Amino acid sequence: MASRTWQKIPCLSSQLQLKTTLTGGQSFRWKPHGTCSDEFVGVFANIVWILKQSKSELLYRIVGELPYPVKETSAAIRFKVSEPERAPGVGGDLLYSLNYYEQLLRIYFRLDVDLEECYRQWTKCHVHFESSADQFYAVRQLDQDPVENLVSFICSQNNNISRISGLVEKICSHYGEKICDYDGTTYYNFPDVARLAPPAVEAHLRDLSFGYRAKYIQKSAEEIVSKGGLEWFRTLQRLDYKEAHRELLTLTGIGPKVADCICLMSLNHLQAIPVDTHVFQIAKHYLPQLGGKQTKSITGRLYGEIGDKFREIYGERAGWAQTVLFCADLRQFKQDEAAKEGAGCGGTKRVVELTKAKPDKKRKR
Repeated sequence: MASRTWQKIPCLSSQLQLKTTLTGGQSFRWKPHGTCSDEFVGVFANIVWILKQSKSELLYRIVGELPYPVKETSAAIRFKVSEPERAPGVGGDLLYSLNYYEQLLRIYFRLDVDLEECYRQWTKCHVHFESSADQFYAVRQLDQDPVENLVSFICSQNNNISRISGLVEKICSHYGEKICDYDGTTYYNFPDVARLAPPAVEAHLRDLSFGYRAKYIQKSAEEIVSKGGLEWFRTLQRLDYKEAHRELLTLTGIGPKVADCICLMSLNHLQAIPVDTHVFQIAKHYLPQLGGKQTKSITGRLYGEIGDKFREIYGERAGWAQTVLFCADLRQFKQDEAAKEGAGCGGTKRVVELTKAKPDKKRKR
């Protein structure tokens, strides 16, 4: 099923910067839609979406969808919504009422959170955020499927975004269900965790060039199934953040950073701080003792110290604030690398393409 018409959700551009939010390293299934620099095509919740925005609205069009997986008793943990009523959309060309699709988008982008107010509060917390916010205004923290999120960030280890996206698509095309063909591309959903749990999956993923990540994906999927499947993720949502983090560390191949990515992006623990080398550099603004230190690996003690400092400064949504800072730091990193390689040089590694947000000049702090 598909929709030929654009549907609209009221959403000011000061509340959502679509490009940076979708391409800033949170999710790996979004890409520009053809030659349209302001439209993005991607997959979540068994649906292929095209998204764009105006100054006052988030616009969406659906080009393919699978039914809500009613046979999966815990599907709401992945989709974030309960089974919708089967009702035609506009023109009868969608499986469900428009309210269902709007609800999915509102949850995915956390549109219930007043982001302008968050930025005002974070700006008061530290001068470093104020300068970063002006560069990357309205970056939202996505609320994602925990299975896809976990596997994606296993794929992210020692990888760039282009390659991570390629690995994620391989998993979908080999283990997911086909959603549709659109504009020369076949789109698949992300598979249920049980599809990745059989022992044979590891060898198959190695054949698909996943390397050591193949074992981590298969074993962690097997362990999740043994712990109760999707219901285990529901338990983690209800736990205290640090307890949930410790539980995730029991999975094969899941270290502190990946555990924090899952907590932050899928389990609603918005105080989680995924610490990598970029965040280490950011932390120098908050922990002067780090000074001119450089690091390729971060010790457990230092990891905890950095996360606790961010939480001390930014509070219960510290992880969201850190996402904004991460986007700003990553853009600066790319600019520095481009300067070293020479402007316009095709040899520069592209980590992610981010654009400078243009906040409303009338915005009050």
